[in-house]
Amino acid sequence: MNLEQAKARTRALLNVIETVYELKITNLEKIIETITEQTLDENKILTICTGLNTWVALNAALGGVVEVPQEVVIGLVERIVF
Repeated sequence: MNLEQAKARTRALLNVIETVYELKITNLEKIIETITEQTLDENKILTICTGLNTWVALNAALGGVVEVPQEVVIGLVERIVF
């Protein structure tokens, strides 16, 4: 998967999270950059986004706005990619 495909895949997965929880992730672009700078592997991207889905489910209010802490994203990337 090339960089643009990886970014599109990551965006699509994060958009699903936004839709399911009826919220807006304010730092969506930064999350996409952080993930795709470290991996272009589709399975790893899916695993990271699954972890983000769990974080959002436990920490965000339905129908609101959320900023996922960069530490959360980096922590997931480090555990899954490395």
